[in-house]
Amino acid sequence: MNSKPLINKKTKLPKSQNIEEEFRNTLPANSVTLGVSNLLEVEPLIDIIKLTLQTAYIKGVNTPVNLLLIAKPESAKTSAMEIFKIKGTYTTNNITQAVVVSKILPMIENQGLKYLIIPDFLNAIEKDYTTRQGFLNLMKSLIEEGITSLDTFNIRTNKVYEPPLKVGLITGITTESFYGHYNVKEHHWEGGVKHIWKAMGLLSRFVPFSYKYELSKTFRVFEFIEKEEQQKATLKPKIVRRRVEVKGNPQLFAKLETVSRDIGYEAGGYGFRMQRSLQALAKANAVLNGRAEVTQEDIDKIIFLGNWMNFQFNPL
Repeated sequence: MNSKPLINKKTKLPKSQNIEEEFRNTLPANSVTLGVSNLLEVEPLIDIIKLTLQTAYIKGVNTPVNLLLIAKPESAKTSAMEIFKIKGTYTTNNITQAVVVSKILPMIENQGLKYLIIPDFLNAIEKDYTTRQGFLNLMKSLIEEGITSLDTFNIRTNKVYEPPLKVGLITGITTESFYGHYNVKEHHWEGGVKHIWKAMGLLSRFVPFSYKYELSKTFRVFEFIEKEEQQKATLKPKIVRRRVEVKGNPQLFAKLETVSRDIGYEAGGYGFRMQRSLQALAKANAVLNGRAEVTQEDIDKIIFLGNWMNFQFNPL
């Protein structure tokens, strides 16, 4: 299917849907042009983060798309996330219930915070073991239905948030921390957070993105690291920070059902949340490619990224 170009002088969209105007008005003042190195070797990783962030600015996407990166240490999870230290995001590993209440909620309410980026989620929650469960329950609500009152989490306050405060989450965890260790004798994994998060309904709120490097690629990654400072600004992904409307397509969205079901089953659900998230990511891809509606190209992009939207650790 041919993509409909954004710039088409013969076609005038209604003002509320005129993404041509949205782009013209947002560049450069309201657009984010990132000085990003040439990350071709981890391009799918960069793409999934970029698309996730873009979903925050699409009309009709009312539930945040949350992203969980899973890979071995030194797999560029943190480096990729730190590229996106941009307006509308807050990056930290210092996260507790107290920080959420005193800093994150006011940033959502008063500064329009869209995404919380926590490079090492497990390391962050290990800092406050005594309130870990309460913190996870707080985060579970914050990244989906939103927070209306903190009394629910045994935090005494008279404040009521209307509409509920919510924020998207992009975070990472190592393979071992996620799965624990493999018991060769018993043939199963022990420890790790996967089964705990699955049981409490947290895992199903994330789009998982797991990956590994083939040996041949590790050499190229080393080369990239060595040349990083010289290659800055060779790739400049843009996030459009103005809410835009993108027309969906039920027939095209149906092609994402298999991916949604597979992820949902693995995470302990049916895939309904995942279907909404994947549709939002498809719309984000349309925006970043200058289109006012979802096309087959956007579906193909999400299906391609679906190679890593699982717990199988396929090579990048």
